[in-house]
Amino acid sequence: MISAKLGIRNLIRNRWRSGLTVAAVAVSVALMVWTLALYEGWLRQMVQGATAVETAQVQIHAAAYVDAPRVYRSFAADGEMLDAIRNVTGVVALSPRVKANGLLGNEERSQVVRMLGVDPASEEATTPVVDGLVSGRWLATTPPDFPAPREVVLGQGVARQLRVDIGAELVAFLEAADGSLGNELFEVVGVIRTGNMALDRMTVYLHLDDAGLITALDGEVHEVAIKTDDLSSAREAAVQIAAAAGLETGTNAEVEAAEGDALFARPWQQILPSIDQMILLFRRSYWVMYLLVYLVAAVGVLNTQRMSALERRREFGVMLAIGMRPRRMFQTLQVETIVLALLGAFVGATGGGLLAWYHATAGFDMSMFTDQASFSYMGVAFSERLYFVLEPFMFIQPVLVMIFVALLCGLWPAWSAARIDPAPTISGGM
Repeated sequence: MISAKLGIRNLIRNRWRSGLTVAAVAVSVALMVWTLALYEGWLRQMVQGATAVETAQVQIHAAAYVDAPRVYRSFAADGEMLDAIRNVTGVVALSPRVKANGLLGNEERSQVVRMLGVDPASEEATTPVVDGLVSGRWLATTPPDFPAPREVVLGQGVARQLRVDIGAELVAFLEAADGSLGNELFEVVGVIRTGNMALDRMTVYLHLDDAGLITALDGEVHEVAIKTDDLSSAREAAVQIAAAAGLETGTNAEVEAAEGDALFARPWQQILPSIDQMILLFRRSYWVMYLLVYLVAAVGVLNTQRMSALERRREFGVMLAIGMRPRRMFQTLQVETIVLALLGAFVGATGGGLLAWYHATAGFDMSMFTDQASFSYMGVAFSERLYFVLEPFMFIQPVLVMIFVALLCGLWPAWSAARIDPAPTISGGM
């Protein structure tokens, strides 16, 4: 208690120097809080852009399809399986899909595309694909009656390549599951821009029944995309889904080694390992930022405590001479360091948190870094406003690291002051 009173009194006596140190600590902590919120917002938007429209949080595939996607490597997604998945806690929606590569075009132009057969209502509930409509409409709830052309919604990149718009008729050719050549006439009813660059350049949507008919799958599908209520807990959700529906889980290596007809529930981290590894790299690099940013604060704390110890050597000598123990002297100077660090960290966490909260609600204008309204990174389109993400660790971690750094910086001045010889120090010697 005495050490604390002495330490606080000494800081008040040197307000200017103490204020500069507190400011250095506060700026460092505020910068870290703001930067962590920026990075998490960036990563969250990237994951959402890469998974929301195409991958969802969890997918079910046959092991053989994961190893080598082929149109004939399908499975039966019966009602019992789908109902079991829907009853899993955290599952919001699911969408069975048929995937096939084919040639789509007219007499003037053609392009290789990925045809994605979906149930319109289920896909709309599972992904925000309908929000990406730039013209036309989404697929009707049921396919049109024959002999009317089948409906198709094009990715914006496909529509530009083929130079077609709403109402255009296109012909598709593809290999069916039975080895025959599937073909069909389509009418373009919509054009979408999802924000996933690869998806918009290659994918077209059609009715699940139409896709099954063209590919001769007889009601089977290639995957089931599952949306959960928590993006970060996809691995845990995959385990729960597998247990409820009698499926399997495992690493990509285990999936490749499994029998071809085994069904696996796989989180987006396994489906998009490059995105997962990039996120891991970013988060591990936080400590490099701590090193660079907190180096400035560390120098400020070290300089303050060292100058304080040098200027008060006679005072320390007198205190030691009248009976203060070296350990008490050491504790007093460490208290000064802790108070400076705590005060600066509190101010910095508050200021940085408020600024990050503002950008979490109003967004951060990214157009200052680019000459376009939007830009893409790793195939994911970012809008001109980035919304930060605030998590408790963004406040706790910078504060704890700052206190640790400050304590390290205060060790040497406190140790030196506790070891001085009172007699020569009081007389003016060093």
